[in-house]
Amino acid sequence: MAARQRRRTFAPLILILWGAMVLRFYHLGLQSFWNDEGNAARLAERSLALIVKGAAMDIHPPGYYLLLHFWQLGAGRTEFALRAFSALCSLLTVAVVAALGRSVGGRRAVATAAILMAWHPLAVYYAQEARMYALLGLLAALTLWAGERLRSRGDRSTAVMLAALLTAGLYTHYAYLFAIAALNGAAIIEALRRSTRRPFPRRLWLAANGFAALAFLPWLPHLRKLTTWKPPDLAQTGAFTHLWTALLVGTTHPAPPAWLLWPALALLLWGTVRGMGRRPFLTTAALLLVLLPPLLFLATGSYRPAYLKFLLVSLPALTVLIAAATAVRTRWASWLACLLLVALFIPQETALDHLYHDPAYRRTDYRGIAALIAAEGRPGDAVVLDAPNQWEVFTYYYRGPLEVFPAPYHPDPAEAQAWLATLLDGHERLFVLYWGEREADPQGYIERGLAERSYKAGESWIGEVRLARYGVAPLPEEPTRPLEATFGSAIRLEGTAIGGECFRGGEIIPISLFWRATAKPATRYKLFVHLLDAAGNLVAQYDGEPVGGFRPTDGWEPEERLIDRCGLLLPASLPPGRYRLRLGLYDAAGTRLPVRSGGEVDDGVLFATLELPCHDAQGVSSRAGQ
Repeated sequence: MAARQRRRTFAPLILILWGAMVLRFYHLGLQSFWNDEGNAARLAERSLALIVKGAAMDIHPPGYYLLLHFWQLGAGRTEFALRAFSALCSLLTVAVVAALGRSVGGRRAVATAAILMAWHPLAVYYAQEARMYALLGLLAALTLWAGERLRSRGDRSTAVMLAALLTAGLYTHYAYLFAIAALNGAAIIEALRRSTRRPFPRRLWLAANGFAALAFLPWLPHLRKLTTWKPPDLAQTGAFTHLWTALLVGTTHPAPPAWLLWPALALLLWGTVRGMGRRPFLTTAALLLVLLPPLLFLATGSYRPAYLKFLLVSLPALTVLIAAATAVRTRWASWLACLLLVALFIPQETALDHLYHDPAYRRTDYRGIAALIAAEGRPGDAVVLDAPNQWEVFTYYYRGPLEVFPAPYHPDPAEAQAWLATLLDGHERLFVLYWGEREADPQGYIERGLAERSYKAGESWIGEVRLARYGVAPLPEEPTRPLEATFGSAIRLEGTAIGGECFRGGEIIPISLFWRATAKPATRYKLFVHLLDAAGNLVAQYDGEPVGGFRPTDGWEPEERLIDRCGLLLPASLPPGRYRLRLGLYDAAGTRLPVRSGGEVDDGVLFATLELPCHDAQGVSSRAGQ
């Protein structure tokens, strides 16, 4: 009879684990690494000493990177291989959650707990990322299991196991502190209860925690970084909604239903009450682990969207408590629990569908960015990375000949100017990758310096990365092509200068515009520069606010003179012919500002005519002043 019951329990569990494996390995290597994954991939390939040193310079402890180092020695360094470690950790978490479900709710809760964890979109998302969050969830689940085992058995081998888990968790991610707080909070409550059934094993418990604390002591000074690091995107608006929807349906549902909170709360409370009757210590620890992270974020005002992944530490506990609510014997209660679970599963299915198939939730395509630069790059170009840790992910994919320059982190004005002077010397074009620039360069010294000392030729978004192109050429301080054109009633263009006469396809035409405000403009306008062929067809264009967006027109003062540098990127295959350059201004609605020039009124003004492409005697383009 016992063997039959075990088969009835384990046969469904094997099927659930198989389904969990499919969900986690499906399209595992399809997307490229994003910024943080690239950092993990490059860090894991170093020696053990360099991994520890690199982690000390980062904000995360080195445990995950050390494990990934040994993993990649056998599995390889492809996206699939490195992410497979997270997928495996997440798969093991499903098995551990099933065991926890049995402890809290009995055999009836095993399959439900496993399904909830296997199916959860947040767990699947981070199972497909080469970062430490799937491992964090696994260690949190194992910690609950080991803590309950030590409480019930009180043996030394379990104490040693718990000490090892506590140490591993601390060296994996600082969010693991929530698991430690929850477990010890439950231990304090249990010790105060003075249960007559079995005394609480205080000595073994303190020994396990003490060993972990001593083992973490060498890394403790690096924990201070958390107190000094202030991210720029802390935002409490909508924090409560973001936290509970992430816990229930992940972060890939475009519009989670507001009513979803109520069936989830009903299941959570129901499961907590049932769990208290079977395993009060484990249930208390699980409930504390569910509540502590969101309560801390809300109480301290420290929430930011990027912190939703820390909820992986709470997810095993949540699924266990919800599963306990379904372990009922009465028919009406069983049907009610199933209906509440269906209310969760339907939006979770939507979130999974968007995770797999909606481009809006895909990671930034650094693989594609590197391929684009490799295709467009030519001798004299360079790549600039204006964010911390971008070097790792970019160079994981890019193996071309162009120099790659990581921008200084938090530069002051003098440091930024000196670095830009070195960068601009000897280069003709720049590819600049902006990501997290508010954190890396809060004052925008690098981007503003590029806008003032080079010729921005436009930008495009690739996922969360903004790829901008700049041309490098002399910076005239006076117009070489005088022009009197009045835009509206407050802006006058006094002339232009073009840094050369001959340009090939793929080059950037450097254009300097000399503006003067005759009065204070009341509206923000964008500039357009169009390259037109002989038939008037648009061949190339530039759009942007003056000085790379740093000097919007509504901030100009009367009689202020302003030099605006912009670049026009020519198509790689440019048919020979006579081309005209035309510019104008337009507002947010797309309405162009009327221009008065030479007694005529139009919505733009012609300011140059060029023969393109043209070549000097050596077959290369010539630049005036170069």
